[in-house]
Amino acid sequence: MTTALVPLTGVAKLAAIATRLVRETPAPEPASVCLTPGTSSISIQPDAGTDPVTVIGSLLVWTHSLTGLHGDWWHTSSGQLHMTFRGRGPSRSQVCVYDAFPYSLARKHLALRKGDHETVTPDELYLLALEIAKQKENDQ
Repeated sequence: MTTALVPLTGVAKLAAIATRLVRETPAPEPASVCLTPGTSSISIQPDAGTDPVTVIGSLLVWTHSLTGLHGDWWHTSSGQLHMTFRGRGPSRSQVCVYDAFPYSLARKHLALRKGDHETVTPDELYLLALEIAKQKENDQ
């Protein structure tokens, strides 16, 4: 079957919004973009690797244009520091940007036991990146 039974206007509109968001964000192409037309949601996972400063920088760049930003981080049972930011994007879309790196790389600067979950602001995330970068510089 080559034609849709119902017009896919929601998918096309959300795909156009996501394309605009990706084009207008001064970051490398993301690893994953997921569209959920029913809720007008876009989920983005940057492709930043595992270096914590790079991961944090990527999250901050991908979320810089969002409004109503809310962030969470948690120490996962698999030993990762997982971070998620949600906000409003173009055309009232809901945008979620998430990534993770090994918790051990932030342990000296962050006291989260496995399973702990807290809210986080972009400023707190930026300060964590600065502390990790200073630590790396001092260790060299």
